[in-house]
Amino acid sequence: MRSLKRHLVGIIVLHAAAALAWLAFAFTAAADPEILYYPKRAESPRWNYALGLVELALQESGRDYLLQPTVDEMSQTRAARELELGNIDFIWTGTSAEYEERFRPVRIPVLRGLDGYRICVINPGHQAAFSAVQSLDELKQLTIGQDPGWSDVKILEAAGLKVVTAPYDALPNMVERDRYDCFLRGAHEAPNEVAKHPALAVENDLLIVYPFTSFFFVNRKDAELAEALETGLKKAYEDGRFMQHFNSHPAIRAIFDEGRIEQRRRFDIPNPFLTNETRAIPDQYWQGR
Repeated sequence: MRSLKRHLVGIIVLHAAAALAWLAFAFTAAADPEILYYPKRAESPRWNYALGLVELALQESGRDYLLQPTVDEMSQTRAARELELGNIDFIWTGTSAEYEERFRPVRIPVLRGLDGYRICVINPGHQAAFSAVQSLDELKQLTIGQDPGWSDVKILEAAGLKVVTAPYDALPNMVERDRYDCFLRGAHEAPNEVAKHPALAVENDLLIVYPFTSFFFVNRKDAELAEALETGLKKAYEDGRFMQHFNSHPAIRAIFDEGRIEQRRRFDIPNPFLTNETRAIPDQYWQGR
């Protein structure tokens, strides 16, 4: 009888140990953060800013995630395809009706709409012609060169501006040779263009602004991550951490300081290609409204 009891106690102990081991494993598994994969990019201040915003949003949401880049760098086209297939968890890119249908947008502007702030790159000998521009009608007399693949070609044309298209690589040379008056770049991009092409200059006085933004996009089926990011970004606005990150980051400061966007004569033009949902984003999430 005692032998039988010892045998039964041994079985109970083994089962108890197994149950405790399973509980320990389950607790450890639950405690491990979920890994979120994103497309690897070349290091840049803007990408660093965007990733910092994702980390901030996830902290604010209370969810436990760990960010992990892919092994290889990805083009935007490939990243979109990998997101669609579920091989990565989010991308950051300029919005469009196609992307908002194809993916699930986190509808908080990542750069507060600074994506739509455009500055001319010019032949420095023609600065006087730009300085003389005081109205949108006068701006429409100038010819703007753009790559045919750039999304703002249709926006500029819809506003009545004169646009001539040519491949991006040809734009600097054609401006230098006076084939057209300028080509437009983002406020953060124009100084880099001049650094690569010293015969050109960043125009001093004008700023063209149209409503445009980039979003974080997740897979259409991943409502949980979209909610975590949107909730986190909204909380970051409420407690001031979003604007603290925005105002203090070198990538954003460069747009204000090098681009001098607050010292320029501003011309606002409409963007008829925004979706109604993006157009309805409250003013508090846009710069300069």
